[in-house]
Amino acid sequence: MKKISTRRAIAAAGVVGAALMGLTSLGAGGAVAGPLPGAKVVKKLVDGTPVTIQLYDERADIHPAVTNIATSREVFVSGKIRVTVGGQADGGTISAGYIVGCQVSFGASGEGGTGNVLSKGLNSGDQDTDSSSVGGTVTLAPGQATFVPTVGRLVGLEDSSDNAINANTFSGTTGGVAYSQEKFGVDGCAGYAQAKAVVQVTVETDSVKGVLTAYGKPFSIG
Repeated sequence: MKKISTRRAIAAAGVVGAALMGLTSLGAGGAVAGPLPGAKVVKKLVDGTPVTIQLYDERADIHPAVTNIATSREVFVSGKIRVTVGGQADGGTISAGYIVGCQVSFGASGEGGTGNVLSKGLNSGDQDTDSSSVGGTVTLAPGQATFVPTVGRLVGLEDSSDNAINANTFSGTTGGVAYSQEKFGVDGCAGYAQAKAVVQVTVETDSVKGVLTAYGKPFSIG
């Protein structure tokens, strides 16, 4: 009987070890880094106004958390966003961030139950349980997702202040946002975790107001 119990204990340990392999394989100092393909979306508002959203020079660096806990990781993201509008539109507003999930499958068009998270994260000025501040750590159980905003700077326009802003309003035909090595953490996720960039642009003309969304490619964060 002791031999059987020992074998069962070894088998159980093997299952747990396999589940955490993707997390512990990062190792101390074994950061995972890499460029991401970004995204490009070209659409028209109902009145025919063209809008182009480009996410480029996107990159994610994944590190083990300083706490050295297998279920925790830290992510540093960088990227640039360019928005071009035509027709009768004069400028627009750019909001951006990352949807982060634990054992949630992210599709290219927002599948995987992330729509509500995106709506609360981008469209609400109040923080809630479905969104996290930049630089903070989110605690996720399997099946949960949250939204982390990026703190970008308006590109191509002079701004005398050093204040970081999440929603960037521009005038004219072109605007953009750049963010570099912005950090967020994931805690408590013993399964696989994923994230993907999301850019939402609001454009108004005399006859219509449109909200367009572009998603980056999902990437693993362990």
